[in-house]
Amino acid sequence: MSESSQSTSPLDDIVEPSDFKFELPDSSEGVVFVVDNDRTSGTLNAGILKGVGYKVRQFATPQEALDELRRSRPTILVTDFAMGGMSGLDLAQAAQEHDPDIAVILLTGSGDEATAQAALRMGVSDYIKKPPEPESLRRSVQRAFHKRAAEEHHRAALVGWMKAELERRAQALREVTVGTLASLANALDMRSPHFQGHSKAVSMQAAAIAHALEADEAEVEAVRIAGLLHDVGMMAVPDALVHKPQSLTPEEFGVIRSHCDRGVEILEPMKHLGRSIRYVHEHHERWDGSGYPEGKKADGISFGGQIVGISEAWIAILESRAYRSGQSREEGLEILEAKKGVWFSDEVTEALRQADIGMI
Repeated sequence: MSESSQSTSPLDDIVEPSDFKFELPDSSEGVVFVVDNDRTSGTLNAGILKGVGYKVRQFATPQEALDELRRSRPTILVTDFAMGGMSGLDLAQAAQEHDPDIAVILLTGSGDEATAQAALRMGVSDYIKKPPEPESLRRSVQRAFHKRAAEEHHRAALVGWMKAELERRAQALREVTVGTLASLANALDMRSPHFQGHSKAVSMQAAAIAHALEADEAEVEAVRIAGLLHDVGMMAVPDALVHKPQSLTPEEFGVIRSHCDRGVEILEPMKHLGRSIRYVHEHHERWDGSGYPEGKKADGISFGGQIVGISEAWIAILESRAYRSGQSREEGLEILEAKKGVWFSDEVTEALRQADIGMI
């Protein structure tokens, strides 16, 4: 098969994130924990960092810093390596277990270089020999701060893109599913000259009513899809019943009524169709409880179910059947007016009157 003749699906298209715009954050957005059991050294280092705008918390023991770190979320941890008891490296590991993103800078004494270099391989951001030169400390903290900010920005942008991409792919899947099922519904409509275009007409009428009722776009789309698929369960109904010109027996009518349940059975695995599945199930329920399949009444019927229900009833009134001719628009409105508050609520009946699209 040539490349030009291969069919494609909307699901084949993968959209890459195109731009992660990043601006360097101000140092005032960073919180730095400085840990040193030598208070003079700790105060000096804290002062250097405060001088360039960082918010600084100073601690004399690793445990104090760790206790506070578990209650808050500092950006950077600057810690002496050798403090007795818990070492700076132990504190760094405990801090990273609590917050894997925290940037850690070790202050090391003479002879600690090998251990510090090993710490770099374990995820520590940097190490500086004690006593640190002010400019070396500022640069090290700045690099760590900017690196963490960039990583967090990139992650947030990537998560946002992934959510958008998942929604795009879910929408593509809905379109593929609805398109396939709509073709099936159209094929079912073609079984009888009286039903040709029925599902499309119900779908368009339902969307028009939803717009008239000022439903949001998601609800309009849900009722449109439900209108298109409302009779998908009719594939379980024999042709002989569909074409029967005489009145149906109670048993035969029971088979017809079952199409609501059969439709849900067909659509239920397609979770991405969401509330449309419920609307399909309820499209023959009636406001006074006389409908089927569950005899729901009034507000027990979803708003979308009511919209699809009155749309289907309206199109059915206008269409001819094997056993009767279709009604005129004026006759149909008289029927619905007489059934207002019985079959359907006053609100959706008035919305139909405003948004009637008639036969297509």
